[in-house]
Amino acid sequence: MTELEREFALACETTIAECRSLGYTPSIWMQMIQKHGAVDTARRLVMSGDLQDGFRRLLSMGRADLTVESSVLDERWYDLFTDQEREVARWRLEAAQKER
Repeated sequence: MTELEREFALACETTIAECRSLGYTPSIWMQMIQKHGAVDTARRLVMSGDLQDGFRRLLSMGRADLTVESSVLDERWYDLFTDQEREVARWRLEAAQKER
């Protein structure tokens, strides 16, 4: 694991703690991180054909900033994700906002 991947994993832990402080425990995301690691989990979630319940819940709470998609788009993690992954993350956020 690279230093950047470690930093991303720590940022995910911080985001999870923030979610919990808001009364939402992202259990599936946490389980996936345990199994696949933070970066691979982010890729899997973003590239999934489904908009996960947790994603929708965070948006309904007005906290798009806590979504995996927002993390993928964060410039700090640019080298961890591909242009395609960033494009899909952007599309997912925009599509979900239009649904609301």
